Amino acid sequence: MSRLSRHALVLALLLTSTSALAGEQWVQARTVLNTCGYFSTSQAEITFAYRNQDLPWGTSVFLIYGWGGMSGTTPFAWAPAAVTVEAPATAPYHWGTTVTGVIRARSSTSYTSINYVWKVVLPDGSEFYEKGNGSTYGYYAADFSQVPMPCTTTSGTFIGTPTPLTITTVVKN
Repeated sequence: MSRLSRHALVLALLLTSTSALAGEQWVQARTVLNTCGYFSTSQAEITFAYRNQDLPWGTSVFLIYGWGGMSGTTPFAWAPAAVTVEAPATAPYHWGTTVTGVIRARSSTSYTSINYVWKVVLPDGSEFYEKGNGSTYGYYAADFSQVPMPCTTTSGTFIGTPTPLTITTVVKN
């Protein structure tokens, strides 16, 4: 193999093994029990951050999310339905948003994770979905089931420091 073909092969491998539009992300959460006595509901506040320095100015980013968990003994994802929210720019090449929701209620479904994809709309109107894998219906999942849950007497008031969540990628075709 000649020196030139070796360099061409290395360049080809580099270009096929990396994604020019791959972003980085962080997810953190706080949860709260909305009473310090008899259980009523608990809520989660989940903050998402996305960074991608390869995107051009004028790019818009949206978060598409749904809750995952259990209903009795049946697991589910994307409940009650996928929701799309804009993730405004928070700094150059950074976008973020915060969502809240009731994650447990007496005699009801219990949510333990948030499932999501990033929808990226480029200035020319083209779009792609950042989901961590190449599967057709793949998505990210962030489990908040181990986040501390202090009680409060004021509904919707989140206490304490947000806990970083582990993000996994779910392959689904």
